Amino acid sequence: MEEFLNFVRENIVGIILIGVGLLCYVGNIYVFVSNRKRKAHVSGIPLLGAILVLAGGLLTSCKWLALLALFDPSLIALFQSIHYGRNLDKMLEKRYADFLSKHGFTLRLEDPQKQITSEIHYENREIPHIQTRPYITNQPFMFGYPWAVMLIGEKDGKRFLILDTGTDGNIKKLEPEKVRILDFSEDSIRLHDIADYLLGDVEIRIEKKTPEE
Repeated sequence: MEEFLNFVRENIVGIILIGVGLLCYVGNIYVFVSNRKRKAHVSGIPLLGAILVLAGGLLTSCKWLALLALFDPSLIALFQSIHYGRNLDKMLEKRYADFLSKHGFTLRLEDPQKQITSEIHYENREIPHIQTRPYITNQPFMFGYPWAVMLIGEKDGKRFLILDTGTDGNIKKLEPEKVRILDFSEDSIRLHDIADYLLGDVEIRIEKKTPEE
């Protein structure tokens, strides 16, 4: 016990930094679990815990304590973000390939003069969330948060909006029962409360592409 107390006294600064860093770990885990339960998004403090633990460990006489920095949960999230960022388009295309083929959406068209715009007016938010994408049929893209996925499909001379609200903010096995195929012949559609995690008014429209200045 005396040796432990001597270690604490001699390395008090490093131990404090490690302690604060570990609290950051706990805070980030709490935020992650809370986001999953509430289907909302509150940012944690990525890598701060790892930096504090690394610095604290290096300041103590037991340098191996710095290895605790590798257990920062935000490191896992960082690696996941890098992986998804590099492979997201391929993962989404694979997710919907069979569904599109089954429903006859095999025609892939692109119009450089048009763009797809989604405008979400969330409940209790004054500023709408607006996203734009090039007009390419059968190309999935995410919108909102937690995100849903939309695709534009064309067949038999008609245009359709394919809306998937079964994502739950994650890339996982497709749930066909949560995918809706809506008539989109008017090039604009208004929806309301499309999912329990995406409440409010949603407008999706095809419009002329804004010229780049």
